[in-house]
This record gives sequence, C-alpha cells and structure tokens, in this order.
Amino acid sequence: MKIPVVKRFNKKEFDIIFIDLEDVLLMRSYRGEVYYQTREGLYSQISTFEEHERFLVEQGFKKVDRCYVVQMDQVEFFDDVQQRLYFVKRPVNSDSPSAPVSGAHLKSVEKLINHADSEGASTSIRNNLSGGLSTN
Repeated sequence: MKIPVVKRFNKKEFDIIFIDLEDVLLMRSYRGEVYYQTREGLYSQISTFEEHERFLVEQGFKKVDRCYVVQMDQVEFFDDVQQRLYFVKRPVNSDSPSAPVSGAHLKSVEKLINHADSEGASTSIRNNLSGGLSTN
C-alpha cells in the first residue's frame, strides 16, 4: 500500500510523493507532526492546507478560492450571481454544500463549466439557469 507524504527540500519547497508502507522503517511524532523514516529519507505526513491543496490538485481538484479546493466533477450548479459552486442540483437553502469562487479564479472556473456544458454533460452545471438561485 502506498501513502502520500511530503518530501521537503527546504522550508518553503516540497513535493508530494507516494511511499510504499513496506519501505517504512519507523514512524515518529515530533512537535505534533508525523514523520515516516525510510532508507531513502525522512518524510512528513501531509498536514498543512498548502500540502493538502497540492495533493488534491494533482488528483484533479481545483482551487476556487483562497481557502477552498473542490472536486469539480461533483459540482452540480454554479450560481453566477453569488459566484458559488453547489454540489446539489437545486440549492434552495443555506445548508446546501457550496464553495465561493473568488475573482482571481472566476475565469478559470467559468471556462471549466463552459467546457463541461459544451461536451454535452448529462446535466449542465449551470442547470440552464441564467443567474441566481431558483426556488421552484
């Protein structure tokens, strides 16, 4: 079994790699962080938002806001007035799972949505709504 870990080059630079559990010699904790020792080196468990973000983006997720990384394949509805992605077809209340889309990421999100729509996805992410939530 392989697990994702952080291989650090210095304080700011790192890669996310996979190591085989059979290669792990020991696991230890230091200052609240988990480390895996192999014959090739010492690796830390993914723990920071930046590390999780890099791992998830490599798995097909998309950063849509400073604090949000989403699985775009799960998006059902984009409210272009509120600039929010929803994971249900007809969000009608504040309990519907959603993520904001920041201005910095809006164009790339819209491009992905338009691409999904043009490929004839079984359900349009925009749900054929021309802005705003529908309560019908």
